[in-house]
Amino acid sequence: MSEPPSSKASVNHAARSSRLGVVPLTVYGSGALVENLTTLTVGQLLLFYLTIVCGLSGTAAGAVLGVTLFVDAFFDPVVGSLSDNSRSRHGRRHPFMLASIIPMVAAFGLLFSIPPGLGSVALFAYALTALLALRIGISFFQVPYFALGAELSDDYAERSTIVAVRVVFTVIGGLLFPALAFGLFLRGAHGRYDHAAYTPLAWSCAAIVAFGAILSTFGTLGARSRLHAAASDARFSPLRFLAEGGEVLRNRSFLHLFLCCLILFVALGAAGALTLHANTFFWKLTSGQLLTLGLVAPIGGLSGVFAAAALARKMEKRTIAMLGLGLLGLAQVGPVTLNLTHVIGPSQYVATLMLSVILLTFGGSLSTISFQSMMADAADEHEHLFGARREGLFFAGITFSAKAASGLGLMVGGIALDLIGFPHGLAATPAHLAEIPVATINHLGIAYGPGAGLFTGVALLVLLGFKLTRRDHARILDDLSRRRAEPSA
Repeated sequence: MSEPPSSKASVNHAARSSRLGVVPLTVYGSGALVENLTTLTVGQLLLFYLTIVCGLSGTAAGAVLGVTLFVDAFFDPVVGSLSDNSRSRHGRRHPFMLASIIPMVAAFGLLFSIPPGLGSVALFAYALTALLALRIGISFFQVPYFALGAELSDDYAERSTIVAVRVVFTVIGGLLFPALAFGLFLRGAHGRYDHAAYTPLAWSCAAIVAFGAILSTFGTLGARSRLHAAASDARFSPLRFLAEGGEVLRNRSFLHLFLCCLILFVALGAAGALTLHANTFFWKLTSGQLLTLGLVAPIGGLSGVFAAAALARKMEKRTIAMLGLGLLGLAQVGPVTLNLTHVIGPSQYVATLMLSVILLTFGGSLSTISFQSMMADAADEHEHLFGARREGLFFAGITFSAKAASGLGLMVGGIALDLIGFPHGLAATPAHLAEIPVATINHLGIAYGPGAGLFTGVALLVLLGFKLTRRDHARILDDLSRRRAEPSA
């Protein structure tokens, strides 16, 4: 005879009340390499690769990102609903994570293995197909992966620890990416223009993605006793999906977090998409200097992890997130403004950018840890309000926002290149660098710096609408515990 749902929920709740050990935290956190390395590689290299190396126009490259983002907007919530309503002996999350690994890794490597000499139409079609496959693969891994993290613990503070471990692996990925890109495959004065160098770089990153995905998927199977189970009548259907989506959008806490993350990640995505252009043409940095910037980034990222943990003891999560957003905006606006107003000269560029990168990653850690921990708290609030667990749909909002960083952000970046008249293909190679007008290069700097900072400011204002506090969450958990302890009718 199967265990009654209320009894099983009570047992799972008791398991979630125990502290997670170092090993389960570590193997779970390794899955962050998936999002981190795909986002960094696509976000920082794809627009440069498609426009400068392969010769696609900025608008066409932006269209590739726009179409795939539109499809992605549908897949993320669908995967979230599928995962929320899945019933198997391996739980709701793990089957989707496992099934995604091979398609995701293959699409990642193929995206940067475009055959040279393709015409514009063939180049557009190849990039569109590979990126679409990558985005769908990431949806089937990342949405259940984030939802899994929200279910591992009910504790208000430990949820921030779970996210912090993910951020630590994000920092590790942040070290691996520049080391592989600018320290190995794209090194040298002309390395970033070398079409053949992108293929081994992408497959090397894809191998690390596969490692993180496999370790986190199989390594967390033993934690299934901590997870929520789908309701006995749970099943996916289009009508149910639409009803669940409407229900989630009625949760004001989720809505403010989703909109804040979406606006922020579009800003980060547009800036990230133009970063290699800006570092090459606006700042005129060498590959060695790019490597230096990449290697100092973890200083801010790791410092932010410890700072978030310390601040969480005394401050609300929303306050910490807003502090992180403020630092992000300062890092985006400051360096370009100092350059264009001639406060700094070429000899101060690298030092200024190093400080900016540390500030950017420090603020990023504060806001990331707070955002994702707040989303888990909002999922508890949702069960309290509506009587259903929707972690999958909730974190579909986060994954959609993150991919908007390399999707809508890249699209905006690509269109911006054409709007300011920036050349692509052979016209942007070192031999023609002197022919690019100074005004065009300055406009590039404004777009990737202060332009992105403006969106970050809007995201900060939207976050003011999030009202769920530590005291509110404690009250909600107490009430949910009483409900779960009651025998079902």
